[in-house]
Amino acid sequence: MSTELKKNRILTGLLNSPSPARLAVVGVGQMLRRDDGAGPAVIERLRALTSPSSNLLLIDAGHAPENVLGTIIRFAPTHVIYIDAIRSDDEPGSIHWLLPADIEEYGGSTHSLSLSILAEYLMQTTRANIAIAGIQPESMDFSIGLSGKVQEAVEILAADVASYWRKATTACSAMRVGSTSVVSN
Repeated sequence: MSTELKKNRILTGLLNSPSPARLAVVGVGQMLRRDDGAGPAVIERLRALTSPSSNLLLIDAGHAPENVLGTIIRFAPTHVIYIDAIRSDDEPGSIHWLLPADIEEYGGSTHSLSLSILAEYLMQTTRANIAIAGIQPESMDFSIGLSGKVQEAVEILAADVASYWRKATTACSAMRVGSTSVVSN
């Protein structure tokens, strides 16, 4: 399945929720390791692109995503998207949409605790649908600032997630007006 098709399938799941989606987006990465900071950079962009909502949780988990599990569980999400630098054989800045079981196929996350383990735990605990958006890093050197290609990927990824989130909240708010959708009237 192509990355674009997988992205659309994963993000469209937000629109097809029977009730308002509760989305947690978790950026994982170390800002002091150049492109490893892609996940937190996406969270920063999403904060600028989205309006505050009680159904949207944006978390910069830094280099220890296991430290925010309690926050995510208390939020009770229907959907979780982890965003991280993920090694693959593709060009720097390539974006991969993965399900938790797919992550090891891509060489895994750049962190010691696998996102697939965290995702499995969250799926069992919250019953949330979980996806991982990985960005191929160019440089993991000790330095501040993203490479140009990874910065472009951050912008694209944040815009995609924000766009789907706006569509999901619009569709859900339209459905809340009585029992008939105002969109179909």
